[in-house]
Amino acid sequence: MKKNLYFILFLIIAFLMLYVSRIEYGSFSLEKSMKACIIAQKRINKDKNIEDIKTFCENEINKKLGK
Repeated sequence: MKKNLYFILFLIIAFLMLYVSRIEYGSFSLEKSMKACIIAQKRINKDKNIEDIKTFCENEINKKLGK
């Protein structure tokens, strides 16, 4: 019984840590994608304004994420 209790406690702590890490580092991936998109669009469209590129990238990333 004690062995099962340790295993269940371990699972609960592991799920909790995964949930916290997802919340903590979820925006990191989005920021990296945004920066990569901006750099790529700036190389493709050299004459385009940076604000237009940021807006374009935000819209495209949100479309892909389904937001």
